[in-house]
Amino acid sequence: MRISTSMLNDIALNGIESDQSALSKTENELSTGLSINSPSDNPAGEVQLLQLTAATTQLTQYTSNGQSATSSLDLEENALSSATTTLQSVQSLVTEANSGSENSSNLQAIATEIQQLGQQLMGTANSTNGSGEYLFAGYSVNTQPFARGSTGSVVYNGDSGVRSVQVNSDTSVQVGDSGSSVFMNVPTGNGTFTTSASSTNTGTGVVDAGSVTDAAAWTPGTYTVSFTDATDYKVTDGGGNVVGSGTYDPSNGGSIQFNGVQVGITGAPAAGDTFSVAPSGTSSVFDTLDHLVSALNTAGSSSASKAQLSSTLASGLQQIGNALQQVSNVNTAVGSRISLISSVNTSLSSESTTLTTETTNLDGLDYAAASSQYSQQYVALQAAEQSYAAIGNLSLFKYL
Repeated sequence: MRISTSMLNDIALNGIESDQSALSKTENELSTGLSINSPSDNPAGEVQLLQLTAATTQLTQYTSNGQSATSSLDLEENALSSATTTLQSVQSLVTEANSGSENSSNLQAIATEIQQLGQQLMGTANSTNGSGEYLFAGYSVNTQPFARGSTGSVVYNGDSGVRSVQVNSDTSVQVGDSGSSVFMNVPTGNGTFTTSASSTNTGTGVVDAGSVTDAAAWTPGTYTVSFTDATDYKVTDGGGNVVGSGTYDPSNGGSIQFNGVQVGITGAPAAGDTFSVAPSGTSSVFDTLDHLVSALNTAGSSSASKAQLSSTLASGLQQIGNALQQVSNVNTAVGSRISLISSVNTSLSSESTTLTTETTNLDGLDYAAASSQYSQQYVALQAAEQSYAAIGNLSLFKYL
């Protein structure tokens, strides 16, 4: 076979180009620190790498979601703790007012303090996060949730929506709580029924919150305990039917029992005095505070007025206790969510470490081996270039 000069040139140039390409590839690997810089480097490895990258991106997003949720829940937890402190202060003031030793001036001063605490509580209920979004507005994060309405009562302008975020592939966490579920829908009375004394009573009877003794025997409805004289009473239902009667005995706490429930009346009821028992419902904590403020500001000095105030304050204390329990329940739920996110993030961190290790094993570069290879390729390229130069100098004319 005849080998021409042009063939020698082509073979030499192809060899140089091949060496340059190999050297450039190794140089790029050393520069990036990666063994796979394009799909052609390792097609199968590139597919695995894309899968690992997608998984890592998803874990990063989950971690970010968890951090954001924790921040919001921390703010909610602080707000709920503040609300608890405020309600406990109200509780102490109502207990003080119900001691029986306070005059009208002192009761009005207590009313003023409770009113101020109510304003403080509404400020807490209107708490915002760092972005100015309201914590207890449901989905309506840009709408102030609590404000005084046209009637003077506090109204809720938010909604009942609850935001959630995904913190891993199987778990979503509730980020907040609507204001209606925290401050508005507080159960009244003992959760089954409420009690109250008539404003027209002339005796000094004071009714307590009552309790259920036999749930199976209880028939929900409105009942009236009427004293026919100072010692005898009867209990009638909403239709006027007598469902119980007896003789009032203050020595046993004035316990009156009917239809599976009992209520206690202390003091000295007068003939014609009535006390009502009605099914429990819900009320806002703000209405409870407003009612307490009104009762304290208008308290009379007669024995009957003091008895009516005592019944009202006892009912108010029950409501404040219910509100505290509701806030506590929400706070406990918030703490559980924070704990769950922390646990999930620990798992995410472990998964992220595993993915990083797998990625490094797949496209990580052995610098020592790559550096050695680079040196060999560089020497080979130089040799090829020198050989080509030597071939270029060959000519028969030199030997003529």
